[in-house]
Amino acid sequence: MLSSSQLFALVGILCSARKFSLIVLCSALMACGGGGSSATPDPVTEEPVTDEPVIEEPVIEEPVIEEPVIEEPVIEEPIIEEPGIEEPGIEEPTIEEPEEEPVTEQPDPLSAQSDSARAGKIPGVNIWQLPNSPDGDRPDQCWLAVGSDASGEIYISGHDHQTNSMLYRMYQSDNTVRWIGDARTASEAADNWENGETAEKFHTRPIYHDGQVYVATLDKSGMDDGFRTTRGFHWYSYKISQNRFYDLSASEANGVGAETLQLATIQIDPVNNLLYGMSIPENKLVRYDIASGTTRVLGNPSQWTGYFYTNRFMWVDSRGRVYITGGSSRGQWNKGESSAVFDHVWYYDPATGFGELPEFELQGPNSMEVGQWDREHKNLYTSDDQGNIYRFNDAAASWKFLGRPNFSSSLKTWIFQLSADEKKIYIGLSDGPQPNAIYEYDIATGSSFELLKLNDLDDAAAAEAFITGYDSWDSKGNFYIASFSMYDNDNVYMLGINPVEIKLQKGLITNRMQVSAVQENNGNIRVSRSGSNAASLNVLYEIRGSNSAGNWVTTGYGEITIAALQSDFNIDPVDLSLPAGGSAISFEFVVVADGNDYLIGDDTSVAFLQ
Repeated sequence: MLSSSQLFALVGILCSARKFSLIVLCSALMACGGGGSSATPDPVTEEPVTDEPVIEEPVIEEPVIEEPVIEEPVIEEPIIEEPGIEEPGIEEPTIEEPEEEPVTEQPDPLSAQSDSARAGKIPGVNIWQLPNSPDGDRPDQCWLAVGSDASGEIYISGHDHQTNSMLYRMYQSDNTVRWIGDARTASEAADNWENGETAEKFHTRPIYHDGQVYVATLDKSGMDDGFRTTRGFHWYSYKISQNRFYDLSASEANGVGAETLQLATIQIDPVNNLLYGMSIPENKLVRYDIASGTTRVLGNPSQWTGYFYTNRFMWVDSRGRVYITGGSSRGQWNKGESSAVFDHVWYYDPATGFGELPEFELQGPNSMEVGQWDREHKNLYTSDDQGNIYRFNDAAASWKFLGRPNFSSSLKTWIFQLSADEKKIYIGLSDGPQPNAIYEYDIATGSSFELLKLNDLDDAAAAEAFITGYDSWDSKGNFYIASFSMYDNDNVYMLGINPVEIKLQKGLITNRMQVSAVQENNGNIRVSRSGSNAASLNVLYEIRGSNSAGNWVTTGYGEITIAALQSDFNIDPVDLSLPAGGSAISFEFVVVADGNDYLIGDDTSVAFLQ
């Protein structure tokens, strides 16, 4: 018999609280005959992400959940992003052990200071300012630290660059940004904050995995030995189901991930339930085992002998290999390293150790700064801080330079947002003599143009020196960036930008199309579009499978085409190819914003039982 919490979770997954979702149940779909619907492409299966409300339920992570997922025939393609989802229980003991429970009460995030969205100068943009922490600490910087979870919830970290770092969440229910934790408060609650200790930065992008959002600290960022005077970095985790922020390193030896080391970037290996981090200025690679709650220092390539500022973006392929770049050769970030370090990609293989890939030549010499996988995890796109764009193919482990937008070489690229249809990259530039701006880059043709200047959207945010953020999309097709200056006593601005709406406002798109999905009386799913039907329209979708406890355990991907002169497309659910996963008993058809051609309506999902 299901417990009350499990029943609640099942109801929650079938009756989504999202105001844009329509959930319709049909308990006997298998008895329905074919509906004469058009054929749809078989979705590519990806490892799942557990839904927020029930991630903490230990009984749902039975071995049966993980076995069907790993048997999927295309598992190597999508799983590299979130494959550990079917094993959520592995990491639970580490985070929820009694010794990790706070010894002092933390402030309630829902009662903390918040900031409500205000509209930008044109439709398609909202602006927030990060509030101070409950202790009054002011976030005035945000280096590449905007991210999202599998359901499109947005997280952003800020810091004062002196004493403390904070994590924030954008609550879609009321469109507000709230503080949800900070380094000092979480560590004091775990009795793991020493006198005189500081946490200058959450320099790492918030990384989502299996119901939690991870960050780590960097306390000294200079190219000298100053880091040796620090205690060392901490791992932190925001547990979504609890709405609580924890110091994970409180249970590690000496209360830190590694003594004196400072992390500039982190990345997830979801297949093996591991976090990787890269430190500066020694550039040591570290690995955190989520299941055991322990960190291991792996070192670096033997050729790396000097101090330099390593890559701010690294990635892990489906085989568990970690790809890294040497860093920038610019004088301010390089103290004695050989130039040969900076002109190609390096790697760490758990089986063989460190190595170099001289065939992966860079246009630089510059390090990778930003990047994003496509939604099926077949291709990864990445860029250095000069806007040179590359594509990594996971199946072949191959590498290709694609091109560079036609903007000034004097500016820095710290914004990178790949559209869900894998056709466009919205790439930003800042910190130069020209106004901060975002360009649209066409992957197929290599052409680009200036989509907007930041002062087109908001005067206050545009007055700041830097814009940063990558791979941070919500479920409505908006991406999120940060705008800030250093040491100006202004709180960090966060902007939510809908590129389709922006292009409509600028006349770059003339047909306003909005896509919705509803279930008809006969049980069929009708995907419809508003606006002109003169041309055909490709619509992306996902099929999300949940188990008996209501946990989202498997995901498939697909695409349909609404033909020219037609306004809708009818699907009989029995004709859909469902994602593999024997534990999934209910499914949800969800229309996905493509980030390029169409907007998302209020009704975008249909749930059904199988």
